[in-house]
Amino acid sequence: LQKIYVCMGDVRGKGLMVGVELVKDRETKEPAADWRAQIISNTFEKGLLLLGCGENSIRFCPALNVTAAEIDECLTIFEEAVKEVVG
Repeated sequence: LQKIYVCMGDVRGKGLMVGVELVKDRETKEPAADWRAQIISNTFEKGLLLLGCGENSIRFCPALNVTAAEIDECLTIFEEAVKEVVG
C-alpha cells in the first residue's frame, strides 16, 4: 500500500505490531494528523479498530491468533478509508 499511496511516509514495526506514518508530502515529511484522525474514524465505522500513535501514525496491533483472512480484511478496510480521506 505504501507504494500506491504517497501519503504513507514510513511503514515500520516488529512482528505483528506495525505503524504507518501519514504525511502530506514524503519529501518534507509534513505530518498529516488530520488525515490520520479521519482514517481512524472511517475504519472504526467499518468495524476496524486502529490506534493512533504519536502525532500522525496509525498502529496496527492484532491479537496473536489473527488469521490471514482477518489481516486481508483489515487491509481492505484500511485501504478503503485511505481512499475516502486522501483520494
